[in-house]
Amino acid sequence: MLTPAEQHLLATVDSLQGELCDLLVNLVRADSVNPPGDTRNAARICKEVFDSFADEVTEHSCDPIMPNLVAALNPGNHPQLLFNSHIDVVPIGNLANWHHDPFAADIVDGVLYGRGSADAKGCMAPMIIAAKALKQSGVELRGSLVVNPVSDEEVGGMKGAQWMVETNLLKPDFVVIGEITSNRVAIAHKGVLFMRIITHGRTAHASTPWHGVNAISHMVTLLYEFEREMQARLAARRHPLTPPPSYNLGTIQGGLKANVVADHCQVELDRRVLPSEDMNEVIAEIQEIVADIQRRHPEINAEMEVVLQGGPLETAPDHPLTQTALAASVDLGFPGEPVGYEQASDGRFFSERGIPTILIGPGTAHFAHQPDEHIPLPDVYEAARLYALIAYRVLNQ
Repeated sequence: MLTPAEQHLLATVDSLQGELCDLLVNLVRADSVNPPGDTRNAARICKEVFDSFADEVTEHSCDPIMPNLVAALNPGNHPQLLFNSHIDVVPIGNLANWHHDPFAADIVDGVLYGRGSADAKGCMAPMIIAAKALKQSGVELRGSLVVNPVSDEEVGGMKGAQWMVETNLLKPDFVVIGEITSNRVAIAHKGVLFMRIITHGRTAHASTPWHGVNAISHMVTLLYEFEREMQARLAARRHPLTPPPSYNLGTIQGGLKANVVADHCQVELDRRVLPSEDMNEVIAEIQEIVADIQRRHPEINAEMEVVLQGGPLETAPDHPLTQTALAASVDLGFPGEPVGYEQASDGRFFSERGIPTILIGPGTAHFAHQPDEHIPLPDVYEAARLYALIAYRVLNQ
């Protein structure tokens, strides 16, 4: 049940809906496609709003075109709750597949279209406005709220959230990540592992291929057996909240030209890791499968390397952060059960350090990274109410 202070807070949030809409429109119009990942215009827009209400605003970067902002209410107080979301977006792809200009932020029948409208500027904007409502309403906060727009999430987060955590620029007690969850409280997602497999051969003229060793042919043999083994091993593995474990052979490169026997071939593999799986064991399993194939096919000369890894996320359903967020959700008319998140997020950088982390945000994940990406504005307004209520309750525990 909402207290009078909470009702006043939510009324303040509602009074800022016009500003929230304008902020989201401006953010979508600020092209921040990654790569190249230049988020300076989007960060400037966020900072202009922060400067109107935050007690402290700082900017941090390890790359001059990828700023990360930290805006705080009651800085230095505890508990500290972090609102984190990203302001970089994926490329638009084939423009011919769009019916709306990806950077026009068209609004049709209450739906805002544009790249990043859902992923994740549609989360960042209501986080900022929720913080402004907390300040403007005058409600008491015992703890500190930090709002953190970051860069570089779409290519791994190394220059954004990961860098800020590793340099101790972010040290929150609790974290809410803004990602697309249909405004549900998500407490788990899979980890991500990128690995590269390389086969080596020997060049020769294509008219006498027996004088060489074809690395592409060997890769074909290796992948055929690799896929059969991976499918068998992953078939029975499940987690109650996330999609099943998965792998994807995403790229393949090899050879010089058609009349030359290929002396090299490489593929990149994306393996998604359940919260119940151990990342080191997953890496060892892939290495074991490839080694076993090589034992049965000693002519294959293959090597492997880890390209990128990020751990899974899981916060207990009975953790106080989860319970506080779920109770706020129920009070605002949302379901009271936690869900999982289909993709990966910057939340892993906090979760793997033992910091309780959940994900909440408006929109439908299916429309992210798609032509005509869009988000219903009523969902964005509801997200602002939810963020504000969660922050108020967490910071007054």
